[in-house]
Amino acid sequence: MLVRCLAALFLVTLLSTAAAKSPPGTTWMAPPSSDTGDGWGVLGVGRQFGARQVEGAATLSGDWGGARSWLADRGVAFGAAYVLEAAGNPVGGRKHRARYTHNVDAAMFVDLEKLLSLPHTRFVASMSNRAGNSLSKDIPNQFAVQEIFGAQTSRLVVMAFETQLLDERLDLVAGRIDALDDFIASPLYCYAQNLGLCGNPLSIPIDVSVSSYPNTAWGARGRWWATDELYLMTGAYNTYAPFRANRFHGVDFTIHEDSGVASMNEIGWLPEISPGLRGHYKLGGWYDTEQHTEFRSGRQAPASWGLYTALDQRVFRSTGAHGLGITPFVALAWAPPDVNQQQWFLDDGVLWEGPIPGRPHDVLGLFGVYGRSSRDLRRMQRSDGKPGQTYEAILELNYRVDIFPWLYIQPDLQGVINPNATGRVDDALVLAVQLGVAL
Repeated sequence: MLVRCLAALFLVTLLSTAAAKSPPGTTWMAPPSSDTGDGWGVLGVGRQFGARQVEGAATLSGDWGGARSWLADRGVAFGAAYVLEAAGNPVGGRKHRARYTHNVDAAMFVDLEKLLSLPHTRFVASMSNRAGNSLSKDIPNQFAVQEIFGAQTSRLVVMAFETQLLDERLDLVAGRIDALDDFIASPLYCYAQNLGLCGNPLSIPIDVSVSSYPNTAWGARGRWWATDELYLMTGAYNTYAPFRANRFHGVDFTIHEDSGVASMNEIGWLPEISPGLRGHYKLGGWYDTEQHTEFRSGRQAPASWGLYTALDQRVFRSTGAHGLGITPFVALAWAPPDVNQQQWFLDDGVLWEGPIPGRPHDVLGLFGVYGRSSRDLRRMQRSDGKPGQTYEAILELNYRVDIFPWLYIQPDLQGVINPNATGRVDDALVLAVQLGVAL
């Protein structure tokens, strides 16, 4: 019954978009995205809402009788969001189920220049609460069809300081942070509901114990803008295999003896081929000193590494349209097969903002994910008499409707091809819906 309700909701939402009234443009306050060169990158709070400002008119709770604006003028701002995802697979997989999960974000942003006269310095602290179940555990498949499932508890997320030097061209962040809020990150990716895309190519946090929302670790990151369109970025992060465990609630501040350090490096180029048509071209890699077990020999390898590239390019922007226009993107990651589960990983997609006349803030998205398992892992599995994992792929289509400045709904279709990469689970069709509220 719940699966039928999801299907009906999907169809009703699509049919109603043409008649719905488009909300006025609004902004959501969070540190600016990594594409602009200052702030912490793509934080958990506002991932689904983009780079909007926390203004009374853009949130369900409003301006708190003027208190919110009064505090923001003095350097203290608050943001919060509630996002739910319901998903069911009426076709394919081992089980037909419908599952629900949610994520609640809350964050405090402190401008220490306003508050304590510390130039270009900020502090942020955030938390999350997650509950619910995963449909991908029932199918089963590798790339979760509900991206907000995981770390199902209350936890501390970010607790960090940021400062800017050298005429604001050098941006430094340190504390409890997510490496993948900055590296190979883009606000475009979380228009997808599959975890393979939102918020980074999933192979990296599968292969290395690097911090990604909502699981933070001690780290530091620096980004230097050589020109207005070219940056160099480097970071170092504590890596520890069990660090995502719910029992820690994000407050295990210990640096364990058997932990390692992941170094991440990226160079980015942001050309504007014509007014309003900005692109983002990134090349980077990681090196992790945490010990990894070699699949074939069983020995401990002292380190591991990987490479990635990502690009997006806005190719069209209608006169008077806001935001994205039409933007295709692609990302590719590779890691050596001796110790890394995902040897190759590819995701791509295209976003079209304003596909229906009169609704410039709606977004139509088409996405693809392909993950190729390590050949060494596959040989080890087959030698143990198990099915060797080859690849899993995802096709996704969704349409996001901004109902109010603080509320959106996004019906979603996903096709899961070769679930669990074994060839022993039937391909699955997933009907899903995501709903978000800026609180």
